[in-house]
Amino acid sequence: MKRILFCVVPEKGHVNPCIGPAQHLQAADCEVAFYAPADISAQLDAAGAFAFLGPRETPERHDLSRGASFAANIRDAAWLRRWIHTLLIEQTPAQVDGLRAILRQWRPDVVVIDPLLYASAIAAELEGLPWVAMSNSLNPVLPDSLDSELLSTVRWLTPERDRLFARYGIEARFRGCDVLSPHLTLAFTTEDLVGEPPQGVELVGPALPAGPRGDEPPFPWERIDASRPLVYMSLGSQLYYQPELFAKVIEATRATSAQLVLSVGELVDTDLLPAADERVIAVRYAPQLALLRRSHAFINHGGANSVMEALACGVPMLLSPFCNDQFHSAWFVERAGAGRCLDLEQATVQDIATALGDLLRPGPLRERAAQIAASYQRDGSAQAARLIIELASGSRPATAS
Repeated sequence: MKRILFCVVPEKGHVNPCIGPAQHLQAADCEVAFYAPADISAQLDAAGAFAFLGPRETPERHDLSRGASFAANIRDAAWLRRWIHTLLIEQTPAQVDGLRAILRQWRPDVVVIDPLLYASAIAAELEGLPWVAMSNSLNPVLPDSLDSELLSTVRWLTPERDRLFARYGIEARFRGCDVLSPHLTLAFTTEDLVGEPPQGVELVGPALPAGPRGDEPPFPWERIDASRPLVYMSLGSQLYYQPELFAKVIEATRATSAQLVLSVGELVDTDLLPAADERVIAVRYAPQLALLRRSHAFINHGGANSVMEALACGVPMLLSPFCNDQFHSAWFVERAGAGRCLDLEQATVQDIATALGDLLRPGPLRERAAQIAASYQRDGSAQAARLIIELASGSRPATAS
């Protein structure tokens, strides 16, 4: 029985894409475990009773990356740059020895890493274990011609990042923020969205769960009006504290015939959103995949997981990125013709209503989203699991070619 250890950043956008591949590996009689620097065991128990080898407590500062203060802080470019530096560089050395101890004790055949959790790549390399870089973003397929504020930050921290890996005798390759594996690097997309991948990167299709993902909350399905088109809006599990933007979208949707579902986090407990409207359903956290399968349009922040799931369901998007790789996802979607970018902070209610009209009516946006969805019928979770098993079995070349 092959043993596969996933090392992940403990955020939903990073954990959720791992669940499908882990479920397929488990179905193929692999023993699967997870490590994260904060407790994610509740979701792992619900998704497949996967073993969790990380800490059973949540670090005091973990929840700083959400809520009103975080939504305000990410608008400060200097603060955001320092935050990225802390996550990628400063926290890494303290994690390496603990991860090496876990690898020695559990003895996986392959380590599947989140490419932003640099300590896991370093630990696997030092322990002589093959490791897979499994990205939750489109970082591995970024074209050299693309630039962004995030990539400017990456250039700024590159010398220090190189010194960090060199301290352990490792000369690593990167694309954007992601560390690339010499064994296997996976991207959950297809050529229809991103074109030909860079050398050494495998495009496997979307990573959807093969069963419960473990984070599906109850939802008032009886309130969905099947006679109306459905617009779904989510700004992710970190950047949801945007009451003004949700209010704008509510008002704009009233100019259409659509029903609106909003995933608003802790805003659901406040009076910061407009008064109740029978055509608006606001929830703390939504069963996103189930909703997207019913949706006609999706308003989101360009989060990689949201974009992947929308494309898999053939839903055209209105994208308003805030920071980091969200701009990269939005660039790919707009270039492919499957959505429109609109800065919801600067847009008027009429701008939003017009954009929604474009998404809801038959036309090129809907047609192109459907064409990409056809390519996204490829089971990326199953393909990722197959490639990981090949690596664990020694039937895959030791280095990417």
